[in-house]
Amino acid sequence: MANFSPEILFLSFVVSTAILYMINNRRRSLPNSPSLPSPPNKLPIIGHLHLFYKERKPHKSFAKLAEKLGPIFYIQLGRVPAVVVSSKELAKQVLKTHDQVFASRPSILSAKHVSVGPADVTFSPNGPYWRQARKICVTELLSPKRVNSFKVVLDEEVNRFMSRVKARCGLETDMSDLIFAFCTDFFCLAAFGVRFMEDEDEGQKSKYLASVFIEVEELLTGFYYGDFFSEWVWPGWLTGYTPRVIKGSRNLLNAVDEIFDKTSKRKQPLGTGAFLLHGNEDFIDVLRRVQKSDDLDVPLTDDNLMAIVSDMFVAGVDPSTATLEWIMTDLARHPRVMKKAQEEVRSVVTASGSGKVEENHIHQLKYMKAVIKESMRLHPVNLLIPRESSDKCTLEGYEIPAKTRIFVNNHAIGRDPKLFTNPHDFIPERFQQEEDIKDFKDKDFRFMPFGGGRRGCPGYGLGSITVQWAVARLLYHFDWALPRGVGPGDVDLQEVFGLAARKRVPLVLVPTVNKGYDFKS
Repeated sequence: MANFSPEILFLSFVVSTAILYMINNRRRSLPNSPSLPSPPNKLPIIGHLHLFYKERKPHKSFAKLAEKLGPIFYIQLGRVPAVVVSSKELAKQVLKTHDQVFASRPSILSAKHVSVGPADVTFSPNGPYWRQARKICVTELLSPKRVNSFKVVLDEEVNRFMSRVKARCGLETDMSDLIFAFCTDFFCLAAFGVRFMEDEDEGQKSKYLASVFIEVEELLTGFYYGDFFSEWVWPGWLTGYTPRVIKGSRNLLNAVDEIFDKTSKRKQPLGTGAFLLHGNEDFIDVLRRVQKSDDLDVPLTDDNLMAIVSDMFVAGVDPSTATLEWIMTDLARHPRVMKKAQEEVRSVVTASGSGKVEENHIHQLKYMKAVIKESMRLHPVNLLIPRESSDKCTLEGYEIPAKTRIFVNNHAIGRDPKLFTNPHDFIPERFQQEEDIKDFKDKDFRFMPFGGGRRGCPGYGLGSITVQWAVARLLYHFDWALPRGVGPGDVDLQEVFGLAARKRVPLVLVPTVNKGYDFKS
């Protein structure tokens, strides 16, 4: 497709939708807008879309509107009525008090292609199939016993990660690339018994797969113009959105096919005891076994299995990658915090006499956990995955009609000055004082790195231990510096808006081995 600028494509989109609107004799009237605060500059046909298209960071645009309109407001996104909530009290109402009403997902074009239906856990509408798919993930694929067995593989893959870092000591290193390769290899090895990157061209393969993930997660946000005019087909093609969705979904499914192919060729699982605890079953084996079960509420097709594996692949790799990227970025920009965290890790490990970070050390690393929480507060990976009301409901005295799209703005809540002093500053010490926020969960909905309610992330346990173990080892074995001539204020903090807000510009750091804590490969 020709490389038209976004501005030209958007104008073309507006013109085309206007023509279609005028000739569409079967157009449906929109539900009555709830009597909520709303931006005044609403336009015909597109509603308030023009307020968000230029910056392309709706979570930030929503936060600015919340400062003017309050913690709950109404916007019209093309043909879609939507409500944005930006306070812990409203988040609690949506995610807990009225969780049943807001447990569904809207139908978006990208999910239909990328999630094969959609038939995955993230985007399936609330109903028997979704409840069954989530139950499979929670009780079969990501049960505490299975996650505990993955720790053998995690230790193995963290060692390989440290070896790769050590090989780059003294050199400017693309840490984003190394982090992504680590997260991908660990998840694939734990879940499928194979490493995805274990080829001669793994560097090129890693960069390609990372670009596929970023593209897919951008498309799955449900914040593209075609998703707000679902009954009109042409706008998606005219703006290039539909071809992007088709290409992105094809690239992701090709990667999943490669995993299926590698798994089928595997004679024995890689790693050590991880799979022996489960009769040598990987995720695909488990799904095949469940598929044959006689007590399923909804039959599982092969497409269903493909959708669940695709979902687990993306959700297992990209959030951990984004989180580790931002943690190392924040540490590099704050040398005082870096030094304090390193001193804690090295003191705990030295006192144990083990010579390396082990699982029983993690619970002692209070400051390091505070660092991780603070980075996740400032850079939440669970941004604006949309929900949809299944029935009318009342929030703060406002009646919300059925079929209204709901956005819980985790970005705004995490930077609310009423909840966090100096909310835009990186101050890990604040979480050392937060006794109620333990294990990355907050009963008061101030801090929601893994979402909340029945739609919360089922991979919480695996994701949290992966990030903690990797950060602890990176801090223990290596010292870190920015490239020559780059100061803390020069680090690019732009992000790619998606389900996991990855850094737009890769993180480049210079690692050096601290001789007292050298890594022995």
